[in-house]
Amino acid sequence: MTHFKYIVLLGMVGLSACAAVYTDASDSNHVTFLISHGESTASLTPKANAYCAQYGKTASFRKSDTQLLAVFDCNWPQLSPR
Repeated sequence: MTHFKYIVLLGMVGLSACAAVYTDASDSNHVTFLISHGESTASLTPKANAYCAQYGKTASFRKSDTQLLAVFDCNWPQLSPR
């Protein structure tokens, strides 16, 4: 039982040190980040673009529900007018 407490404690410390990570709620249309350490939209945008690029899309910031969540939409790239 003592080992279990240490594992849980280690897990909690590890989670508190994590950078922003996208959640399971993310899909080909949007990516949701759990924010840690006050990361900004500017620092999350490259990560969101990398996620959306899997689907051939680019990311655009939609909203930040709380200080803990940031949502980006994955949109098809805009074609430039000729």
